Amino acid sequence: GGLARAFQLAGARSLLLSHWPVRDDAAAFLSVETLRRAEAGEGRAEALRAAELAMVQGQTGIAGERNPAVWASFVLIEG
Repeated sequence: GGLARAFQLAGARSLLLSHWPVRDDAAAFLSVETLRRAEAGEGRAEALRAAELAMVQGQTGIAGERNPAVWASFVLIEG
């Protein structure tokens, strides 16, 4: 999309985006957990995958976290 491209042109190395409106609690968890894991040395894509798996496995305590509608909209675009 246009906004993603604008960030890439501005020098962003990666973008964490969602395909549809998301819940604040899920977005906060996935964003923070992905960054935490990436800063610890995991690749960004693997960090997002691990954060999503934590939700799929019911490990976060977020209501309805196992439902793909809660976590599946997130994608990582690396440029």
